[in-house]
Amino acid sequence: MKKSSLILNLLLLVAVILLYVLFFTQKNGSSAPSRGIAADTNAVPATLNIVYVNIDTLMAGYDMYADLQARLQKKQQDSESKLNARGQKWQNKVNEFQNNLQRGLVTRSEAQRIQKELEQEQQELLNMRNELANSLMEEQQVSTRKVVYSIIDFLNGYCKEHNYQYVLSTTVGGAVLYGDKRFDVTQDVLAGLNEHYKTVRDSLLQAQ
Repeated sequence: MKKSSLILNLLLLVAVILLYVLFFTQKNGSSAPSRGIAADTNAVPATLNIVYVNIDTLMAGYDMYADLQARLQKKQQDSESKLNARGQKWQNKVNEFQNNLQRGLVTRSEAQRIQKELEQEQQELLNMRNELANSLMEEQQVSTRKVVYSIIDFLNGYCKEHNYQYVLSTTVGGAVLYGDKRFDVTQDVLAGLNEHYKTVRDSLLQAQ
C-alpha cells in the first residue's frame, strides 16, 4: 500500500469539512429579528471570519493519523509475511514435483494428481492475496474517515468558540494558492486535536 493513496483519499474526503462546518455555523448562527423586521436566515453576514489550515502539516503532526497509519502498516507487513511464507511453501512443493518428474520418480497418474493439487493451492494463494488486499484497502478507507470526522467534530466546537464562518484547507497544488499567514490556524487546530486525542487514544486503539 502506498502512502500517496491514503493521502489522496484523505484529501478527497477532507472536502466535506467545509460543507459540514458551513452548514452548522449558519444553522446555529442565525440572529433574532430586530426592529420588527423579519430575520433573513439566508443573508450573508456583514463580516465573514475566514481562516485556513494546511492539511499536509495537519496530517503530518496529528497523532491519531500517525497511530492509525502505524497500525495499518503493521497489519500490511504481517499479511505480506504470511502470504510470502505460504507462497514459499508452495514453491518448494513445485520444485520437488518437477525434480521427481524429471527423474521419473512418479507415475503418470501420480503426476496428474500432484499437478492438480498444486494448481488448486496456487488458486488459493491468489484468493488469499486478493482477500488480504481488499481487507487492507477497506481498513485504510475506514481509518481515513475516522481521521476526517475527528477533524470535523473538533472544528465544529472550534469555529463556535472563535466565531469562524469558514475554515479552508490548503495543500500543495490545491485550490487555495495563497493565504495570509495571519489567518493560518493550523498549529492552533493541531494542538487542539492532539490534546483531545490524548483523552480518547486508548479507547480508540483498543477498539481497532
